[in-house]
Amino acid sequence: MKLLLLFILLFSTPCLGQDDVPYYGGTPENFRFGLSQMDKFVESIGQDKLLHAGGCYVISATTASIVYNITENRKKAFIYGVLSSVVIGGIKEIHDIKHGDSNWGDMGANVVGGMLGAFTVTVRF
Repeated sequence: MKLLLLFILLFSTPCLGQDDVPYYGGTPENFRFGLSQMDKFVESIGQDKLLHAGGCYVISATTASIVYNITENRKKAFIYGVLSSVVIGGIKEIHDIKHGDSNWGDMGANVVGGMLGAFTVTVRF
């Protein structure tokens, strides 16, 4: 996940700069800058929330892909993908009530990750 966001940041560098500054491709300075920005992003959101979103993304995308291959219905695939990740994430949060640190932010990250995973599989290009 960190690597994907880093590539997005590095490849969008020309869009972030001024128009009159030439772009010479990826340099070590750009790479170090990207890593520093990634660290700030992770610190601002929290690694736990990113792990919840990433885990639910994988669950949702996998479920949506399986449902779409069986039914060939994008709407069903999206719904089942999101529901599977929210249910599994909810079970994890119920478990965390007695054995860990449960909060609503984690459940929000589960929903966001689940929606993104299902959307990625069901979107038409």
